[in-house]
Amino acid sequence: MATDLGVPPGVLKKGASDILETLTPVKKVDLGDQADMGEDIGDDTAATALVTFCATWELGAGLLSDCGATLAEGLNSADSDYDATDHAIRDAVNSVKSNLR
Repeated sequence: MATDLGVPPGVLKKGASDILETLTPVKKVDLGDQADMGEDIGDDTAATALVTFCATWELGAGLLSDCGATLAEGLNSADSDYDATDHAIRDAVNSVKSNLR
């Protein structure tokens, strides 16, 4: 079904699903073990840098995951609104057609 908006029904919901699927590995980022390995380096500056690096990556992955989930939520909401509007327009057109008969 072609639409004036140029997006067939369900595409937004599929996009939301794809985003959440893509973010699945990001939710599991845990670099604690790698950060703990910093003690084995033997250099305090390098160990501190490794801990900072791991913490930054974990934080960044969490932010990416949160932003992606928010975007997916918005796409799901837009899909629902789009579907409701499509049904309302269809009902209105059918009502006008039946009144004209």
